[in-house]
Amino acid sequence: MAKIRNYNPSDFPHVKAILEEGRLFYEQIDNAGALEKKIKQAPDTIIVAVEEERVVGTAVIVPDLFPFLFRLAVHSDFRKRGIGRQLMQRGEEILRAKGYDYVNILVASNDLELQEYYEHQGYEKGNTYIWMFKEFKS
Repeated sequence: MAKIRNYNPSDFPHVKAILEEGRLFYEQIDNAGALEKKIKQAPDTIIVAVEEERVVGTAVIVPDLFPFLFRLAVHSDFRKRGIGRQLMQRGEEILRAKGYDYVNILVASNDLELQEYYEHQGYEKGNTYIWMFKEFKS
């Protein structure tokens, strides 16, 4: 069983590699500075799974108007061990403690296997959207 703990800045290289492997890393929003800023504002909003002294999974908790588990990913060498479920459960606990009674999660529309996994975890399919991004220029 992995240990779930809050992210710290020294975890960044591992988190970045995990997100890149899962094709989830976007430099504009997942860079070291952005993650550090997020945990300074709310330390429990990025969590990591540690096994064998190594960060092997991550999730971002977004406790806003619509609470989300975001960027939930586990390194491929450590999948099928329940680590994703542990991260999901801890994220759900954090959101419950903040007063939410539901959670949202985003899944790629073409990743049917992952959609099925989340359905087995009790998630229901919602509407399909296209994510769009705009970076502010200085």
